[in-house]
Amino acid sequence: MTDLETTIARLQPWYQNIELAEGIWTNPALPHHPKLRWEAIRPFVGDIAGKSVLDIGCNAGFFSVQFKLRGAARVVGIDFDPNVLHQAAFVARHFGVELELHERQAYDILDLGEFDIVLCLGVLYHVRHPLLVLDNIRLICRERLFAQMVMRGSAAEHVAPAAYDLHDTGVFETPGFPRLVFIEHTVSGDATNWWFTNRSGLLAMLRSAGFEDITPTAESETFVCRPRSPAGATR
Repeated sequence: MTDLETTIARLQPWYQNIELAEGIWTNPALPHHPKLRWEAIRPFVGDIAGKSVLDIGCNAGFFSVQFKLRGAARVVGIDFDPNVLHQAAFVARHFGVELELHERQAYDILDLGEFDIVLCLGVLYHVRHPLLVLDNIRLICRERLFAQMVMRGSAAEHVAPAAYDLHDTGVFETPGFPRLVFIEHTVSGDATNWWFTNRSGLLAMLRSAGFEDITPTAESETFVCRPRSPAGATR
């Protein structure tokens, strides 16, 4: 076993599958993650030289490293799990980049400053208060948000009226009505899986938090959008 393979084994368990050398991966059991998600958002990255990036729920740092390698000046990764932050520090050293890594919850971002780009991938369904996370992101996001959430149910989009009639109960039964589904116990043995949504539910939450120009990517659950008003402004 090589030194690299020994370190990978020592830092288990891994979720992100990152190729650290030819044929040496951190988690071959998930061969396509996060590769497919990166391929979906990469066309929307563009020229990020000198930009600042916040990666919420950075896990082993795959996306943080990708943005740093493409010229971002400051990349901050946060996660509540200290083990994945050790993984991210190792991955950053391996690729010769510098990341700022902090152990904290997804809500705790306001003291980190403003960022040109925010990544919130694989996070919103793991928090009890997803709208609070989005509200806080809008306060510190200057240019773009990459957001992803597990979706279930209809992919139809819902055009919301300016107001609903209290007695119109039928509208809530339409397939595309925005929905958050609360998970009382676990999914896949993970007690932090709190919420799933349908497509219109995520879009509605993003709009409600103050984002617009919401653009789908090649991955059906992932979108890129921009804040509707300057960072720090009051809704």
